[in-house]
Amino acid sequence: MKRKTSRMNKFVGWTLTGIRVALGIFWLLQLTWKPPPTFGCPSGGFCFWLDQEIQHPLIPLYATFLRVVIRPNVILFGWFTTIVEVFIGLTLVFGVLTRVGALVGTLWSVNLLIGLAAVPNEQPWYYFLMVLINLVFVAIGGSGQISLDRARGWRAWWGRAEQSITGME
Repeated sequence: MKRKTSRMNKFVGWTLTGIRVALGIFWLLQLTWKPPPTFGCPSGGFCFWLDQEIQHPLIPLYATFLRVVIRPNVILFGWFTTIVEVFIGLTLVFGVLTRVGALVGTLWSVNLLIGLAAVPNEQPWYYFLMVLINLVFVAIGGSGQISLDRARGWRAWWGRAEQSITGME
């Protein structure tokens, strides 16, 4: 029985590792459609999607913020977006500060959900799932998986939730 449990724990750990790494790669791939230093602007990439969010707001106040603050400073916010998404991606790929990276990923996904949910031909459920997947790693961290968090023996600030899920130290 213990051997079967051990195999199941390894399977869960490997599966979570694969999902976490794939999620990190997803965030890193966001650079492909809005590469620095222009971020695809003035008419494509980052600028195109900002314009879509302004034209089709879910929350009008958010569209006003984009139009008044973000759009006039698009290059500055393009760099900020790049730095945030690279941070999220690297923390998840390597499993270092996994919960912090996943928390930032969750908040960034909420931002995307608010901005893109009302854009025609966009699927709000896609962004909602991004929130949920990132939230999973906020909850469990990376120490129950193959990660630098686990290798360093780092524990979450609120306990050892990952042990109850994966049974791995």
